[in-house]
Amino acid sequence: MTPCTTDIPLEVLRSMSAFGALSDAFIERLLERGQLLWLRKGETLYRKGEQADCFFIVMEGHVTVYDDTDLGRHIIRTTDTGESVGFPAMIGLRPRLFTGEASCTCSVLRISSSAFADLYDWDQQQFAIFFMNLSRDMSRFLRYSAGGADTPRVSAVLADYADKRPLQPGLRWSILT
Repeated sequence: MTPCTTDIPLEVLRSMSAFGALSDAFIERLLERGQLLWLRKGETLYRKGEQADCFFIVMEGHVTVYDDTDLGRHIIRTTDTGESVGFPAMIGLRPRLFTGEASCTCSVLRISSSAFADLYDWDQQQFAIFFMNLSRDMSRFLRYSAGGADTPRVSAVLADYADKRPLQPGLRWSILT
Protein backbone atom coordinates (compact mmCIF):
# COMPACT_ATOMS: atom_id res chain seq x y z
CA MET A 1 0.00 0.00 0.00
CA THR A 2 1.31 3.38 -0.99
CA PRO A 3 0.05 6.74 0.35
CA CYS A 4 -1.67 8.81 -2.34
CA THR A 5 -3.92 11.81 -2.92
CA THR A 6 -7.31 12.11 -4.56
CA ASP A 7 -8.85 14.68 -6.83
CA ILE A 8 -12.36 13.23 -6.70
CA PRO A 9 -14.81 16.17 -6.58
CA LEU A 10 -17.01 16.50 -3.49
CA GLU A 11 -20.19 16.04 -5.55
CA VAL A 12 -18.87 12.66 -6.72
CA LEU A 13 -17.90 11.67 -3.17
CA ARG A 14 -21.40 12.56 -1.93
CA SER A 15 -22.83 10.09 -4.47
CA MET A 16 -20.86 7.25 -2.82
CA SER A 17 -22.65 5.22 -0.16
CA ALA A 18 -20.22 6.04 2.67
CA PHE A 19 -20.43 9.80 2.04
CA GLY A 20 -24.15 10.18 1.27
CA ALA A 21 -25.89 13.23 2.84
CA LEU A 22 -22.69 14.44 4.54
CA SER A 23 -21.69 18.09 4.54
CA ASP A 24 -18.69 19.24 2.53
CA ALA A 25 -16.94 20.21 5.76
CA PHE A 26 -17.40 16.73 7.25
CA ILE A 27 -16.19 15.00 4.08
CA GLU A 28 -13.13 17.28 4.00
CA ARG A 29 -12.44 16.54 7.67
CA LEU A 30 -12.81 12.82 6.98
CA LEU A 31 -10.29 13.07 4.14
CA GLU A 32 -7.90 15.04 6.37
CA ARG A 33 -8.16 12.58 9.29
CA GLY A 34 -7.99 9.50 7.08
CA GLN A 35 -5.08 8.14 5.09
CA LEU A 36 -5.45 7.65 1.35
CA LEU A 37 -3.70 4.52 0.10
CA TRP A 38 -3.09 3.11 -3.38
CA LEU A 39 -3.16 -0.66 -3.89
CA ARG A 40 -2.05 -2.75 -6.85
CA LYS A 41 -4.23 -5.60 -8.11
CA GLY A 42 -3.83 -8.56 -5.76
CA GLU A 43 -2.37 -6.51 -2.91
CA THR A 44 -3.77 -7.41 0.51
CA LEU A 45 -5.62 -4.65 2.34
CA TYR A 46 -6.16 -6.64 5.56
CA ARG A 47 -5.88 -10.26 6.65
CA LYS A 48 -8.17 -12.64 8.46
CA GLY A 49 -7.24 -12.75 12.15
CA GLU A 50 -5.65 -9.29 12.32
CA GLN A 51 -6.86 -7.00 15.07
CA ALA A 52 -9.05 -4.34 13.48
CA ASP A 53 -7.95 -0.85 14.50
CA CYS A 54 -9.36 0.78 11.35
CA PHE A 55 -11.76 0.39 8.45
CA PHE A 56 -11.56 1.44 4.81
CA ILE A 57 -13.68 3.25 2.25
CA VAL A 58 -13.07 2.17 -1.34
CA MET A 59 -12.46 5.43 -3.22
CA GLU A 60 -11.69 3.98 -6.64
CA GLY A 61 -11.75 0.40 -7.85
CA HIS A 62 -12.91 -2.69 -5.97
CA VAL A 63 -11.86 -4.83 -3.02
CA THR A 64 -12.66 -8.54 -2.88
CA VAL A 65 -13.45 -9.91 0.56
CA TYR A 66 -12.76 -13.64 0.84
CA ASP A 67 -12.05 -16.50 3.20
CA ASP A 68 -9.48 -19.25 2.63
CA THR A 69 -10.65 -22.56 4.09
CA ASP A 70 -9.76 -26.22 3.70
CA LEU A 71 -12.27 -26.26 0.84
CA GLY A 72 -10.48 -23.45 -1.00
CA ARG A 73 -10.93 -19.73 -1.44
CA HIS A 74 -14.48 -18.49 -1.01
CA ILE A 75 -15.25 -15.02 -2.32
CA ILE A 76 -17.67 -13.41 0.07
CA ARG A 77 -18.16 -10.09 -1.73
CA THR A 78 -16.55 -7.68 -4.14
CA THR A 79 -17.18 -4.10 -3.09
CA ASP A 80 -18.32 -1.21 -5.21
CA THR A 81 -16.60 2.15 -5.22
CA GLY A 82 -17.70 4.19 -2.21
CA GLU A 83 -18.45 1.23 0.06
CA SER A 84 -16.76 0.62 3.38
CA VAL A 85 -14.98 -2.59 4.33
CA GLY A 86 -13.68 -3.72 7.70
CA PHE A 87 -16.07 -1.59 9.75
CA PRO A 88 -17.83 -4.44 11.63
CA ALA A 89 -14.56 -5.82 13.00
CA MET A 90 -13.34 -2.39 14.12
CA ILE A 91 -16.61 -1.40 15.78
CA GLY A 92 -16.92 -4.89 17.32
CA LEU A 93 -13.38 -4.73 18.77
CA ARG A 94 -12.56 -8.14 17.33
CA PRO A 95 -10.14 -9.69 14.86
CA ARG A 96 -11.06 -9.67 11.19
CA LEU A 97 -13.10 -12.63 9.96
CA PHE A 98 -12.07 -12.35 6.32
CA THR A 99 -9.26 -11.08 4.10
CA GLY A 100 -9.61 -8.05 1.81
CA GLU A 101 -7.61 -7.79 -1.41
CA ALA A 102 -7.53 -5.28 -4.26
CA SER A 103 -9.45 -6.72 -7.24
CA CYS A 104 -7.81 -4.16 -9.49
CA THR A 105 -5.66 -1.09 -9.00
CA CYS A 106 -7.62 0.88 -6.44
CA SER A 107 -7.45 3.55 -3.78
CA VAL A 108 -8.92 3.35 -0.29
CA LEU A 109 -9.35 5.79 2.57
CA ARG A 110 -8.10 4.27 5.83
CA ILE A 111 -10.00 5.52 8.88
CA SER A 112 -8.34 4.64 12.19
CA SER A 113 -10.43 4.08 15.32
CA SER A 114 -8.95 7.27 16.80
CA ALA A 115 -9.86 9.30 13.70
CA PHE A 116 -13.36 7.82 13.89
CA ALA A 117 -13.68 8.93 17.53
CA ASP A 118 -12.36 12.40 16.63
CA LEU A 119 -15.09 12.74 13.99
CA TYR A 120 -17.68 12.08 16.70
CA ASP A 121 -16.17 14.79 18.91
CA TRP A 122 -15.98 17.23 16.02
CA ASP A 123 -19.61 17.03 14.76
CA GLN A 124 -22.01 14.57 16.36
CA GLN A 125 -24.88 15.26 13.96
CA GLN A 126 -22.76 14.59 10.86
CA PHE A 127 -21.15 11.64 12.63
CA ALA A 128 -24.62 10.11 13.13
CA ILE A 129 -25.26 10.35 9.38
CA PHE A 130 -21.85 8.86 8.64
CA PHE A 131 -22.52 6.03 11.11
CA MET A 132 -25.85 5.31 9.39
CA ASN A 133 -24.10 5.20 6.01
CA LEU A 134 -21.55 2.72 7.35
CA SER A 135 -24.34 0.67 8.94
CA ARG A 136 -26.14 0.51 5.60
CA ASP A 137 -22.93 -0.73 3.95
CA MET A 138 -22.66 -3.36 6.67
CA SER A 139 -26.30 -4.35 6.12
CA ARG A 140 -25.75 -4.69 2.36
CA PHE A 141 -22.67 -6.81 3.03
CA LEU A 142 -24.63 -9.11 5.35
CA ARG A 143 -27.53 -9.36 2.91
CA TYR A 144 -25.21 -10.21 0.07
CA SER A 145 -23.19 -12.64 2.19
CA ALA A 146 -26.32 -14.34 3.49
CA GLY A 147 -27.62 -14.97 0.00
CA GLY A 148 -30.10 -12.15 -0.46
CA ALA A 149 -32.54 -12.37 -3.37
CA ASP A 150 -30.13 -10.59 -5.70
CA THR A 151 -27.20 -12.90 -4.85
CA PRO A 152 -28.16 -16.54 -5.35
CA ARG A 153 -24.56 -17.79 -5.73
CA VAL A 154 -23.66 -16.89 -2.15
CA SER A 155 -25.95 -19.54 -0.66
CA ALA A 156 -23.75 -22.19 -2.23
CA VAL A 157 -20.63 -20.61 -0.74
CA LEU A 158 -22.22 -20.52 2.71
CA ALA A 159 -23.27 -24.15 2.36
CA ASP A 160 -19.57 -25.01 2.02
CA TYR A 161 -18.95 -23.35 5.38
CA ALA A 162 -21.51 -25.67 6.94
CA ASP A 163 -19.48 -28.66 5.78
CA LYS A 164 -21.62 -29.22 2.68
CA ARG A 165 -24.80 -29.57 4.77
CA PRO A 166 -27.84 -27.33 4.27
CA LEU A 167 -27.76 -24.30 6.50
CA GLN A 168 -30.05 -24.27 9.48
CA PRO A 169 -31.98 -21.04 10.14
CA GLY A 170 -29.73 -18.63 12.00
CA LEU A 171 -26.54 -20.57 11.29
CA ARG A 172 -25.48 -18.30 8.46
CA TRP A 173 -25.46 -15.31 10.81
CA SER A 174 -23.21 -17.01 13.32
CA ILE A 175 -20.79 -17.74 10.50
CA LEU A 176 -20.70 -14.14 9.36
CA THR A 177 -20.67 -12.31 12.66
